[in-house]
Order: sequence, then structure tokens, then C-alpha cells
Amino acid sequence: MSSHFVLITGTTGFIGAETLYQSLEKGYRARVTVRKEAQVAPLKARYPDAGDRLEVVVVPKLDDKPALTAALAGGIDTILHIASPMPEEGLDLQTGYIDPAVKSTVTVLEAATAVSSVKRVVITSSALSLAPLDFYYQPGYVIKEGSNPSIVVDLNAPLPPPPATEAVKYHISKILAHRATLDWVAAATKRGDTIPEVVTVHPFYVIGHDRTQNTPGEANGVNKIYLGSLLGPQPYVSSALVDVRDVAAVHVGAITATNLQPHGSVTEVITKGPLVTWEEIIDFVKEKYPKFPIKLASGGPFEKPYEADTSRALHGFGLKEFHAPLDSVAALLSQNYA
Repeated sequence: MSSHFVLITGTTGFIGAETLYQSLEKGYRARVTVRKEAQVAPLKARYPDAGDRLEVVVVPKLDDKPALTAALAGGIDTILHIASPMPEEGLDLQTGYIDPAVKSTVTVLEAATAVSSVKRVVITSSALSLAPLDFYYQPGYVIKEGSNPSIVVDLNAPLPPPPATEAVKYHISKILAHRATLDWVAAATKRGDTIPEVVTVHPFYVIGHDRTQNTPGEANGVNKIYLGSLLGPQPYVSSALVDVRDVAAVHVGAITATNLQPHGSVTEVITKGPLVTWEEIIDFVKEKYPKFPIKLASGGPFEKPYEADTSRALHGFGLKEFHAPLDSVAALLSQNYA
């Protein structure tokens, strides 16, 4: 059995549930945090073969440093911090998006530094954290590592009207949460603090089979956005997708990865599947799922997908290749329209 003992946040969600599954498949011990006692039993039931390799602890707020520090006791060597606020209608930009994303991330880093057994922290960020707020209007935009510090965010600027409002709030929170990670690591290194290695994972639009979904047709998150795009006159987002299995594999691979940036720098890992257009997705759905009530006819404003260099993810992070995008679409549709 592996000696790795990981703490994972966000395992009641899409990416976190798959990451926990793959961590257990690797033979790792896992301690996971949930916000409520009522979440403990359903989560354990999802992984019946884990036995005593899976522990669940209740941490109501991830910006509670004493509670999080206590959850790291007993030999945790790696943190996979996946929990993050998702877009939700009506949330305040500062209190509903920015504060939870930034404060929880900084608290995780501070708690990890306070517990000597923790050697590495892996944080789920987003490709959005490496892209300016106007990149939506730049077809084929290339997202690159190291671009976050140059992105301008004006919190006094007016937000766009619905339906883009919540998406932009979420985008802002991802930029600022990742910037907080970069700033924290830089400041701690300058002070000469002994800190863990820090890896950030930056997925594009994550879709696929959802281990937390119990009923067909009740997709959430980006899965819901992709299904909604297929059912409407034009897509809501780009076709630059990545399979949840690949995103989870990179998180798990980061536990043992050796090709990191020098200690004191943040290693950014972008994850995106091979290039696929909405037109290709449309043709695939019509051929393979003829009963699906597709209405989408073209990529519209997202005809040309965004691009990125994903080579780091394919070298030392547990991935040999990304799943074919249409396989990811098939996994999504098969779960919701069998």
C-alpha cells in the first residue's frame, strides 16, 4: 500500500469526486473535508471498497485555519484543494465569489505551512485564471502559463447584463484566487519561510461522467452548460473542453510529480483535450444520439475554440494522452440521455 496520505477538499463536487476515486484506486489513504455532518454517510457510501483508507471530517468553513490545521494532523503529506464557489444566480461578487475563493485558498496554504508533514499543496484553479476578462470575444485565444499577473481586474467596472453576469463574477474570482496563491508563495519565499511545494491545475471546460449525479437529466456545472448549449440556438461557451477523468488524473499525478518549478515558485498545469469544434460535436450527437433533441446548428460566437500549451500535463502528471473530446461528450450524454 502507498504511504501517501492526502487531504482532499471539494469531494462532494464533480472534479473532487473523481479525484477521490482515482486517489483510492492508486492505493492512497485519503481524508476528505465536508461542510456538514449530513454529507458524511452519503460520501462514504460512494466508495464502499475504501474501508479505513477513507476518512471524512467536517470542516464547515475552509477559511477556518484552526479547524483546517486540525484536519491535517496525523501525517497528511499532500493537500488537494479542489473546493471552490461555483456560479450561482444572485451571489454578491465580493462576498459570494471573491472572498470564499481567496480566503479558503490562502488559509489552506497557511495551514499547510503550519503542519510539517505537508510537503505539497495542489490547488484547483481554472484556465480562466490565466485569461483576461475580454478573452470571450477573441476566438482562438491562446491561454499561457504565467499570464495571471498581467491581467487587469477593475472591481469598480460595471458587470455585463444576464446571462453573462455570473460567469464574469466567477471569472474574476478565479483570477484573484490564483493571484492570491502567487502572491502568497512569493511573499513567503521572500521571508524565507519553509513552505510546501505548490501546484495549480488550470482546466478548461470540464465535462464527462459525474460520480455525484444520481438521476439522469440532472446534470450540474459545466455538464449542464454543455447540455444547454446543445439544446439552444447557440452555445454558451467555447468547445475547448477537457474530460473530468483527465483533470482528476493530473491532480492525482501531482502528488508524485517531479517536473515542478523550483521550490518557491508555483507550478501551473493547464489541462485541455484535443481540439474539437462545436460543428464536430453537433455531427457526432446527431449520428450517435439520434433521439437527443439537439437544436444547436453552429458554434456561433465560439466557432473557433481557445487553445493552450498542455505539454506539462502530459509529462510527469499521470497522463499519457487526453481523452478524445467526443468520448467526453459521449460520457456526458450517456449519463443523461441513455
